[in-house]
Amino acid sequence: MQQLNWDDLRIFTAVVDGGSLRSASLALGVNHSTVFRRLNRLEESVGARLFDRLPEGYTLTQIGEAFRRHAVQVREEVDALQLAVLGKDFKPRGTIRITAPDNIAYAYLPTYFEAFRSTYPEIQVELIVGGTSLDLTRREADIAVRATRSPPEYLIGRKVCSLAWAFYASPGYLEDNGRPVEQEDLAAHRIIAGDGQTSRLPGMAWLDENLASQIVARCNTLNAMSSLAVAGYGIALLPDDQFKPELKRLFPIAPQQRTDLWILTHPELRQTERIKLMMKHLIDSMQRDERLKSLAELD
Repeated sequence: MQQLNWDDLRIFTAVVDGGSLRSASLALGVNHSTVFRRLNRLEESVGARLFDRLPEGYTLTQIGEAFRRHAVQVREEVDALQLAVLGKDFKPRGTIRITAPDNIAYAYLPTYFEAFRSTYPEIQVELIVGGTSLDLTRREADIAVRATRSPPEYLIGRKVCSLAWAFYASPGYLEDNGRPVEQEDLAAHRIIAGDGQTSRLPGMAWLDENLASQIVARCNTLNAMSSLAVAGYGIALLPDDQFKPELKRLFPIAPQQRTDLWILTHPELRQTERIKLMMKHLIDSMQRDERLKSLAELD
């Protein structure tokens, strides 16, 4: 017997499985003539006929049946070897679409992403800022960083911290208009409120109900609200992650309302390697981040 070629053994087992040259060629993605030529070469190497060519298909001869048992064992061993090699050499790769609120996307995620990239350079990140309406069930995003007290039940993930909401103003505004010390004092001040989706965030309804006549500006992002407050335009109700050195924290809204920060994904994605790695990295990074720890301790 001449030295056997593994590719010829693959042809043989494919013909055995499918019962014809055509089925073997379709299964292996090669043309019919290649299967025919390789099978003839294998029989020449073995020195015996392995198949009876019948009108209804290819059936094993007695020698072919004995050959099949060994060939299948070889195929299983080769498959196991390939899996073992791939498993040891596996490098996570691909694209992850992540959506996050404005300030989290700007102030926190970039440093987390850079640390992740240095370890997993073949995973690319697509960051969608805002995107609270994105549907993870339709794969509009793979991971969502969301500020919410009640994450959707169809998503899974982890709460990483909890943030309070408080009133903020610039030192210049306070110098010109005085510093309120409780909510009743806000009636004498200019108020910056939310618009669009931002108007549905904690405390914004309270502003509309109690201080509607004091509202001098509305913004559809928290970053815009905090920027107006920095400019001295008025007092803004903001989550504590919007804290800026140019702003003074006055007092939290009462009854105190907090927002939980969650890292979420769809259950069907939890076993995807790159998603698992990024989820763990974001959770660990946020839980270690001293900036977020200090915000959680404000109250």
